[in-house]
Amino acid sequence: MEKKVVFQAPAVFMALFYGLLLVWTVATVPLIYQKFQRGGFMGDWLYALMIAFFYLFTWFWSLGLFYHISLDFEGQVVLKSLRRRLELPAKQIRGIEGSRFSGGFGFVRFKLPKESGYLFCYQRTKDLDEIIAGIRKLNPLLKAARI
Repeated sequence: MEKKVVFQAPAVFMALFYGLLLVWTVATVPLIYQKFQRGGFMGDWLYALMIAFFYLFTWFWSLGLFYHISLDFEGQVVLKSLRRRLELPAKQIRGIEGSRFSGGFGFVRFKLPKESGYLFCYQRTKDLDEIIAGIRKLNPLLKAARI
């Protein structure tokens, strides 16, 4: 790579995703609270803690979805999410899986050394294809599916 290549999901796509997640949360929490108040869970606070954990984990995971990826001429990959920024060499990426939907809509999964990261992808673009090709070139052992 002679230059830095950047792919970023559009703000509208991200706003739609997080907006739907917010609507789902706001719509379901009162219903669960009402069921709990009416004795639907028989007053057991363990159920309330499990449900609260489910909501917190869902939001924590969702805020970790990457919206930005870049690959520079040195082979350094930078992934950004609302929760964090991750920098690693392209050689440390073990696998890339494209979206199961046609046109690349959905998420692209990156198998990283200690975890998997998911990148918002509304469609396959020239920049995203160039980044994936660059990672494949730098890491010939990379396993790729649906790319």
